[in-house]
Amino acid sequence: MSDRPPTVANVPVPRGRLARLVSGFLRPMIADRAMFRERPFPGMLFFIWTYPFTQPGKVVMLALSVSALAGAITDDMPIYQIPVTLAVLVMVASACGSVLRWLSVSISGEWPDRVTAGQTVRGDFTVTNNNRWPLLDVSLAVFKLPTTWEALREERMVPTLPAGESAKLPIRVIPRRRGRYVLPSVRAFSTFPFNLFRNQLGRKESRPILVLPRFEPLQRINVDIGQRYQPGGVALMSQIGESPEYIGNREYMPGDSPRHIDFKSWARLAKPVVREFHEEYFHRLGLVLDTFLSRDWRSLNWLPAEMRNHPWLRQHGERELEAAVSLTASVAEVFARGEYLLDVFAAGSELHIFRTGRSTTPIDAVLDILAEVPSCRSNPFQMLTAALATELPHISALVCVFLGWDESRQRLVQSALDNGCRVKVIVIQSRSAPLPQLDRAGVQVLCFTAEQIEAGIGEL
Repeated sequence: MSDRPPTVANVPVPRGRLARLVSGFLRPMIADRAMFRERPFPGMLFFIWTYPFTQPGKVVMLALSVSALAGAITDDMPIYQIPVTLAVLVMVASACGSVLRWLSVSISGEWPDRVTAGQTVRGDFTVTNNNRWPLLDVSLAVFKLPTTWEALREERMVPTLPAGESAKLPIRVIPRRRGRYVLPSVRAFSTFPFNLFRNQLGRKESRPILVLPRFEPLQRINVDIGQRYQPGGVALMSQIGESPEYIGNREYMPGDSPRHIDFKSWARLAKPVVREFHEEYFHRLGLVLDTFLSRDWRSLNWLPAEMRNHPWLRQHGERELEAAVSLTASVAEVFARGEYLLDVFAAGSELHIFRTGRSTTPIDAVLDILAEVPSCRSNPFQMLTAALATELPHISALVCVFLGWDESRQRLVQSALDNGCRVKVIVIQSRSAPLPQLDRAGVQVLCFTAEQIEAGIGEL
């Protein structure tokens, strides 16, 4: 059996006793050298202070440092020798415990593919001891989560993990915002002997996780929905709907409904024949999501162009945007329960269009689209109005979720009214304010705040 030390993340460990000792002590840094290339100082700080020390270890090291500085003030009494001696003993214990880094474990398990914002996510991982010797005080955790994620600090420790044995260690986290994320590596480590330091035993890369928007279900939506003619008809996508129009007979094909068999024609032709139907009138709805976050000229126009995209400024209006996405998901969920065809239009830097079938497309398909819709800082309504021009004549009703009310949005609503659509407009603002009402029948304008959407509004 080869005495070559194990490798971590396909990083070869140099030969030689001294090299093995150095590489064993620096094993976590070698495994994560990509972190140093991207952000050298935060990466070094993570492996020198954040990750190696447990919470008790940080308290002990800070207490020893303060005691040493306080004792160094006077030369009469060598008080500083006591904390310095204790610090040396702690470091010696850490060096002895770092021998565990030469050992390795394998980690199996994955995070869920899809989760919902605000709900606790549990990842079940299994740690297997691949060594000849037992491991002590083994734990599993994930560090440096995205800023919109929260870790539930409930590290479960396995006091003894015998050779060849496995243990299940769950990790719980909470995502606070929708989007697609790649979480940091899941790390297995040992805190032996004094629970002051972490000695890494192995890690596992995480796969992408899609965080779906959280929404409160609506009881109903009060909108007048009628039928409109659809050129060319539509295939019968479900058994819910109106009676289709009979257009003729054709030969039976596998998968045809037995209810459509024409027995008289079958008897006359001596082969199975079915009736063929064609639908031309049905309910078709449009749902428009506005992701345009306009800038306030009084607070931003005087800034240089490179400063206007600062992350702190981009957060302006993000709460209203998340409320708009949540309300759009609620509206789509109500329509998905019925016998409607739904067209979802997400107006942003790129126009996202998604169409669902009658009682056949689950709401999860719409949520997948809404989970990754970004905010937009340039007005997209000219492009959206042009894209809707060919669709509005066939849409029965249009529900618009806006983040404001201006001339470009009003032109979109006016275009829908001119094409005979019933329109319901929901405007989400940072504070309640009166909105100008369109002097036209067939349109209703409602105003809500983000707080009201988050609390649930019941019906529209």
